[in-house]
Amino acid sequence: MSLAAGLGVRPAIAGAKTQLKLSHQLGATHPSFQAAERMAAAIEERTGGELSIAIFPNSALGSPPETVKQAQLGAIDLVMFNPPNIEAQDKSAGVIQIPYQFDGYEHAHRVLGETARPWLDAFLERNGLVWIANFEYGFRALSNSRRPVLTPDDVKGLKLRVPPELSIQATFEALGANTQTIAFGELYLALSSGTVDGQDNPISVDYANKFYEVQSHIATTRHIYTSFMLTGNPRSLGKLSDEHRAILSEEAIKAGREAQTEVQAGEEDMLARMEAEGVQITRPEPGPFRDMMGPAWERLRERIGGETWDAWMGYVEAARVA
Repeated sequence: MSLAAGLGVRPAIAGAKTQLKLSHQLGATHPSFQAAERMAAAIEERTGGELSIAIFPNSALGSPPETVKQAQLGAIDLVMFNPPNIEAQDKSAGVIQIPYQFDGYEHAHRVLGETARPWLDAFLERNGLVWIANFEYGFRALSNSRRPVLTPDDVKGLKLRVPPELSIQATFEALGANTQTIAFGELYLALSSGTVDGQDNPISVDYANKFYEVQSHIATTRHIYTSFMLTGNPRSLGKLSDEHRAILSEEAIKAGREAQTEVQAGEEDMLARMEAEGVQITRPEPGPFRDMMGPAWERLRERIGGETWDAWMGYVEAARVA
């Protein structure tokens, strides 16, 4: 469903001042945080202050599943999140994080922005949200405090923190790791205390949260792409004038593309900075890891459902040959 149409709510009176509340979990050094700030400033400037966005970063209003629930209820107007964060309420969300399905950033962006967009629109609609723009979280890397990772055997026996998402848990268990679910806000302490040996997150997240202070190895495994989508409550968005909805859409899409470019461009610089802090960086070939994914794919297909799995893989393949 388009942001600019189909919301079925009378638009606001021209000139009325409106402030929308936006929640996300990122810290100030993340490119998507910075792009969202620029987006908000541009929207306020273009609307002459008639539309403004109050941003609550760093999970100030709750975890991603909690803030999505608030957005569904209308307590928050806008929320940026990765759909698999809510796979507990809609298991089909797991398709986005099927391990080793994407060839690279360009391929992932084509799937999520083009071939699978109708599917994503329907997914968000049935979960009480409207898609606005894709920002960037990125491909996940594996960090740990025990040894460099170059082959799947190097992952065996590691104690790894995972979020409450089956795709990530299944990926590492297929590689022989021992997984433990720990909230993101508790992760730095868990790493520093040795509760777990390591974790996985995009490089920009590792850098922004200074995990390099408590991890000695980072492997650019790129096992899972983590999306980051700006979505909104349809009632909140439906109250905006057509002009304001169009400005919000235009500035969000622009900011999202900037974030995607900046995350990719910044990864090598962040890796170099972490290497200068004493972290050993390894760049394993993906093929041997992909070859180990059979058990993970089976678990995910069973949870997601064969029909949904096959349809999604059709979008993935269509983007590959486009």
